[in-house]
Amino acid sequence: MQLLVPTVVAISFYLRRDRYAAAVGIWWVGESMADVAPYADDARAGELPLLGGVTGSEVEDYHDWEVMLGKLGLLSLDHSIGSFFFVTGGIIMTSAIVWGIMISFRHTQAVSD
Repeated sequence: MQLLVPTVVAISFYLRRDRYAAAVGIWWVGESMADVAPYADDARAGELPLLGGVTGSEVEDYHDWEVMLGKLGLLSLDHSIGSFFFVTGGIIMTSAIVWGIMISFRHTQAVSD
């Protein structure tokens, strides 16, 4: 849901032709990806505190990323997946900011013409 909701918001605004709001939604997707990265990276170690106040190593099958990656047979790639989310999130956030600036600049020029 952390990635789905901002994606739906971005698509919704894009389809309504509100490009600036879509850029904000896309930035939100990137921020959510960067936010997920440490938890994906922690899947095997289970050291980060989770929402229930415990760590993934304290309660069996409690760490979402451990469970998901384990069922997919990708648990050994937790560090790579965490890095992917972090780097990709940064690229998406940067791209969204650049796109938003371009939209604002074009709008400013169109208004002044």
